[in-house]
Amino acid sequence: MNRVRWDGLPLEENTVELPPNLEECIFDHLPKPISITPVIEDLAERYLGGQLVPQDYIAMQAAAFIRPSAPEVHQKRRDTFHARAAEAEAQGFVIPNVFRQLVETDAWVDRLHHNCIWMEMPEELWRLPSNLDSLVFLAFTEGQGCCNWHLLLAPDGTHSMVSCEHAFGMPSHWPGHVPDYSQWTVERCADSIEEWLYHYFQESAEHDVGYVKHLRPYHTDGWNG
Repeated sequence: MNRVRWDGLPLEENTVELPPNLEECIFDHLPKPISITPVIEDLAERYLGGQLVPQDYIAMQAAAFIRPSAPEVHQKRRDTFHARAAEAEAQGFVIPNVFRQLVETDAWVDRLHHNCIWMEMPEELWRLPSNLDSLVFLAFTEGQGCCNWHLLLAPDGTHSMVSCEHAFGMPSHWPGHVPDYSQWTVERCADSIEEWLYHYFQESAEHDVGYVKHLRPYHTDGWNG
């Protein structure tokens, strides 16, 4: 089996060495929590409410990115996941425990502040057109609609991660007609969810550094994230 990067490129070009026992320790690599202050809450509220101030725009956007999601947003994600996971298991597929733990833990999800890739639960489960024995389970989507990442669940209980320009299982993206997804290009991008998450966590932590940098000048009490 040829291993590849999480973005679909050959692993042979990737010099990043993965930690041992990654499945057991993957959540040790989560980005560190960022303390949310009244200043951040105010900036986020004004950004989300459309009260944009040009000179404060970047800080306002950063504040909105790092502010924890509302309880109802977390509940909707968990409810949708539970429904799709139950459907997948009823068909004989196995949801990786690492993915289940992440989706079900609100505090961990709130520590992910990637500036363009976000967790997304599918509306439906679809089979992989080139191999109808396998199931694609949408997991993450790119904010500008350029790429989507899915769990590829095999009938033997194993899984990998695949990427596609389009999101499998999201019919609301194409109202009025069913897309011909048999023509979609799907690329294997990681051997496991924990391998994909390791890179994702690293990028999210790097983005946090930028958010803190933009927000620090708005605090007079020495806040540093």
